[in-house]
Amino acid sequence: MADRRLILRAWLRAMRGLEYQLRGEQTRARNAMIQMAASEYLKLGHPPAHVFIAHRVRVRGIITEHYKRTIPVFAAMALSQIKSRRFDRKQAQNTFDSLTQDWISREALRKSTMIADTDRDDVLNALSDGMAEGLGAEEIARNIRKVSELTPFRAATVARTETHAAAAFGSVEGVRQAERDLGVKMLKEWLPTLDDRTRPDHAAMSGYGPIPMDERFEVGGSSMDRPGDPSAPPEQLVNCRCALAYTEATD
Repeated sequence: MADRRLILRAWLRAMRGLEYQLRGEQTRARNAMIQMAASEYLKLGHPPAHVFIAHRVRVRGIITEHYKRTIPVFAAMALSQIKSRRFDRKQAQNTFDSLTQDWISREALRKSTMIADTDRDDVLNALSDGMAEGLGAEEIARNIRKVSELTPFRAATVARTETHAAAAFGSVEGVRQAERDLGVKMLKEWLPTLDDRTRPDHAAMSGYGPIPMDERFEVGGSSMDRPGDPSAPPEQLVNCRCALAYTEATD
């Protein structure tokens, strides 16, 4: 297997670029919705539903396009670790397209709804708090606009978590597709980023494995197919930076 440090370094470098792009797109969408909600509140006395519906549609488009960018990058990175056989270019592209559409159909609507509804709730909470305090319309509108101050942290968390989940899916499922199509038997290994921001549960995965592709990692009491596995609890997912490495089975 290739040097684990090089694999992790390449993973994190790709993650950073994709996170940065998504963070900017999400921030712009959220702030545009906040400004529209404040303006409509001043005109109508309430932010109309179409403001939030349009935001949900925009967020879904952003998330969908982000998955299209992310999954092929990490699937290709994973396939490069298979040394004995290779997909041809067309076969690899078909694999990337199939994995991307699979993840979009599973996750895009659910994740975009969660993100957009959280943004909506921030606006509605600012509105209801202002009304409870007896503030005037201009003050309430200002409070709604101040919701944008939450954007940097929120956007960074969403960007990292969504990029990581899509990346790990593309990585592990790309290798599974290679097992089926190329007749190669692979093993997977969890690669934690070992620094002071890493969860103890994930740091403890250093040196765990490799294990067969159909087995699951035991991570702090959670059974996980991979880092970013959406079946795991949020405390094992949010802001995760762990990677995956692969090696061919020898028996």
